[in-house]
Amino acid sequence: MNLVRKTNPWFPSLLDEFITRDLGVDLATRSQAVPAVNISETDTAFSLVLAAPGKTRKDFQIELDEHILTISSDSNTEHESSHENFTRKEFSYESFQRSFRLPDTVNTQAIKANYKEGILTVELPKLKEAIPEPKKTIEVK
Repeated sequence: MNLVRKTNPWFPSLLDEFITRDLGVDLATRSQAVPAVNISETDTAFSLVLAAPGKTRKDFQIELDEHILTISSDSNTEHESSHENFTRKEFSYESFQRSFRLPDTVNTQAIKANYKEGILTVELPKLKEAIPEPKKTIEVK
């Protein structure tokens, strides 16, 4: 099961193995990862659950503009290794952006987000008017 879809903007996937194996170029570090999102609904709220392992809370930016919720992340990493006659540095830059049009029934003033163990959860509570009333029985007299 894939939680993250990877797209390679430079080469078709058949060439990835050839280039990685024969030329020693790691295309995985240059690909764009788009985290998968699960969306669920209950009577009182919507929930967005986004798989984004290896990030921190500070890596995420969540914005709301005219009922468009945008979740984005930018992160940079730098790896350095030194051997006898050379030093090798590798830089990695990962970013993604996902946008969702929210229904008018969402209470935009009460949106909450939590990141724990590689999972970003955004709770989108519904307006009180949008929550269905419980079924009532009316007694006949």
